[in-house]
Amino acid sequence: MQKPWIGGLLGLLLMACSVGGYWYFMKHTEVEMQSMETIKPVRLLQSGQVIEASMLRTVRIAQAAHHPQAVTNPQFVLGQTVTVPIDSDEELLPWKLTDTRMTPLNDERYFSFKTDATVNVNNMVRRGDRVDVWVEFESPRAIADPSGVITGVGAVKIIEQLPVAAVKTAEGQEVVDGGTLDPIIPSAKAALQETRSKPNGKPELNTYIMSDEVYEAYVIGGTGGRIKLALPDLTTRMTGGGKVTELYTRLKEADAFSPEPQAAAVRPKVALSEAPKQEPSAQPAQRAQPSQARTQEVKP
Repeated sequence: MQKPWIGGLLGLLLMACSVGGYWYFMKHTEVEMQSMETIKPVRLLQSGQVIEASMLRTVRIAQAAHHPQAVTNPQFVLGQTVTVPIDSDEELLPWKLTDTRMTPLNDERYFSFKTDATVNVNNMVRRGDRVDVWVEFESPRAIADPSGVITGVGAVKIIEQLPVAAVKTAEGQEVVDGGTLDPIIPSAKAALQETRSKPNGKPELNTYIMSDEVYEAYVIGGTGGRIKLALPDLTTRMTGGGKVTELYTRLKEADAFSPEPQAAAVRPKVALSEAPKQEPSAQPAQRAQPSQARTQEVKP
């Protein structure tokens, strides 16, 4: 009598196990279909840090929580520089990263200059940025164009896309952003401006990657006026090194960056064969006549 009862109990147990296993399998399949793998930082990544493999981890998240522009392959972000802080729970978006080189090439070197929060765009410049360098004159400089018309110039851009290698405080600490992004901020540009408004210190020293030509332009520009930095759209990718502007080259030839300049004339370049020939001047002979006359008067 006991064997049929035991057999029925085992049958019910097997049926329950098969139903539970089927439910678990279907639930797991549903989760697999509605989730995906992505990469996130192991810890908070500060602006200016270069991403290494040890800084990333692979996690599985719901597809609904995945940002469509987020990078899922870690090979695509290795070696890139962080432009804004990335929290450990955030995905890596392309606009938060840059390909800026942090080491000089063969014809480049590191150069450091004193700075302050005003020069650094209200303390918004960070390691890994690319900045434009302007010279602001104390008073407008009189510049004559090739036609002879004189205009006043108050400021001029002398260098473009200058890589920033470091921004240090007076204590030697790197200036980084003190907070992470607010998820309710709609656009990348607004988010970048918001996070750049929370630095951890005041800048004292900027280090740039410069060629000899760019370094000379920076120094000459600083002797003629005040150096000011400008931040372009940091959400766009920029490559190459810093370069001097064509306008700087023309103004340098006209000696417009002298501390006490005269009216600088920006003239077009003329070939030697096209230059007008000047006739020999007879003024030295004319100047000698009065001298001879005075000499004759004093003779006895």
